[in-house]
Amino acid sequence: MQFRLSVAAARCGEADGGHIVHSVLSSPRVKESPPALLKIWLLVVLIALSIHLGGYPLFDADEGRNGEVAREMAATNDYVLPRLDTLPYLDKPIVYFAAEAAAMEVLGPTETAARLPSLLFTFATAAVLWWFARRLWGEEEAWVTAIVFLSMPLTLAFARTVIFDSALTFFVVVAIVAFHLAVEENRRWSIVAWVAIALGVLTKGPVAIILPLFVAVPHAFRRKRSRVIWPVTGFIAFAIVIAPWVWAVTRVVPDFLQYVFVTETAARLTTGALRRTGPPWYFLPYVIGGALPWSIVAFGALKDPGDEAERRKRWFLLLWIVVPFVFFSLSQSKRPQYILPVMPAIALLAARSWTTRRSAAAERVAAVVVGLFGVVFIAAPLFLHRARMKPEVSIAAHDVAVPLGICCLAGGVIAFALVRDRRIALAALSIPVIVIPALANPLMRGIGERRSAKSFVARLEPRLVPHTRIVGVEAFTGSLAFYLRRPIVVITPDAEELTSNYLVRHYSRFANDARSTIRPPAALDAEIRACCEPRIYIVRNDDTTNRTRLESHGLRQIADSAHLVAYEPSTMPPPTGRP
Repeated sequence: MQFRLSVAAARCGEADGGHIVHSVLSSPRVKESPPALLKIWLLVVLIALSIHLGGYPLFDADEGRNGEVAREMAATNDYVLPRLDTLPYLDKPIVYFAAEAAAMEVLGPTETAARLPSLLFTFATAAVLWWFARRLWGEEEAWVTAIVFLSMPLTLAFARTVIFDSALTFFVVVAIVAFHLAVEENRRWSIVAWVAIALGVLTKGPVAIILPLFVAVPHAFRRKRSRVIWPVTGFIAFAIVIAPWVWAVTRVVPDFLQYVFVTETAARLTTGALRRTGPPWYFLPYVIGGALPWSIVAFGALKDPGDEAERRKRWFLLLWIVVPFVFFSLSQSKRPQYILPVMPAIALLAARSWTTRRSAAAERVAAVVVGLFGVVFIAAPLFLHRARMKPEVSIAAHDVAVPLGICCLAGGVIAFALVRDRRIALAALSIPVIVIPALANPLMRGIGERRSAKSFVARLEPRLVPHTRIVGVEAFTGSLAFYLRRPIVVITPDAEELTSNYLVRHYSRFANDARSTIRPPAALDAEIRACCEPRIYIVRNDDTTNRTRLESHGLRQIADSAHLVAYEPSTMPPPTGRP
């Protein structure tokens, strides 16, 4: 650049050379370096999302179960077959459990280790979006996209939850981005897409194939480049990633593939057999509310006509939002986290709208909405006493509502007043979400008192020795096993307590296997009559039938919680020491 300017100045004279310098520096092709504020604020967001990651117990059912599967994987070093209570757990594949187990190998079986993979996959998704936005538009859009994505409520929720969807979203985003680049730039990117799809399948099953293809195929068809989506090398790469694990599991569980494709995919999507149904509009509040306030800002991008290249990018992002939304809305299985892969597309649209700034109307509306939420939270303590909350949750909710409301109100007011200073306004609108991990920890601990067995196990620990046998009488939770650090013999008529569709459908086989931890109800009397080995029996708090049955055999209650009660034989001397 300097050489060209020197030549131009020599030819045209000093004055003209100065004019050329000014013209080049003011040209739109010379991209402005991203201001330090955006870089610093992204770092603040990353730190804020990491606060108190292990500050509250694992919640049942999902967190406790998924954490326990990973704990058993780390304890046995079996990174092939996931297990729950020593039994095969084939409801989900291996990648996320392996990531958890690897974290537990380093940090131990803790809440932080269990939640860390979700957080890291979320950060990795933000990094991919940063790179993609930079490639599509420029530096500023890249930094804004990452901040917007990380400050969405739905992103925050599942970045700190022991569940597969943050990992799935990462692989889906990589696949969608790679397919876009294959269509628009170089077809070799489709190999990257198929590798990402394969890893997504190993994270949550065939849904990782459906989502990227449903977005990429219409875009490729419109661009008349459909063939780039289906490269032979991509299929080979897909098979190389998938085949070893599928082969290894099928050797142990021959009916694995039938279960995956018939039950976990076809039945989940086409029937209500898994009891997760909802109305067609189920996901609408999660798409809008889960991305607030950025879902409002994203509408601004739709008003900008732009040139042909810009319209093509917008079409692709709209496909990314609409197609998964319609697909999951038609599905018979609905849960909030399913719509998480839509959030990155909303973040990209919102970032583009924010940086082009054709009109500040959407930003002002977003600021008003955030401010109104602040008013609601500040006023909440006046009405919380009417809500049917347990004391431990109600007290924490009072303590959290007002500070969170102040942050929302302050963020909304600052963003509205300084809407022309877009970087300050961006930071102000992101504050209400990123302060939640710091402010809400007392509330999460209060909820944990009712949705986790951690405190219940703490009350049992003085009575546990390494060979104490734990018997769950129609009672089992993942967090109970996670904090006990040992198998639980489950007396059950159907295995529903283990929240595993695979174990429920194969109940008879496991209940009749002497090596299994599942026992039929008829086995309870034999368990009670057994001698010599210390036993603790755990029953649901509201299970009056089994509680009466245990008490009729002379068992005494030794601990209770919101949902569970523990008994032991009255003749058993109190043990000393810990396992």
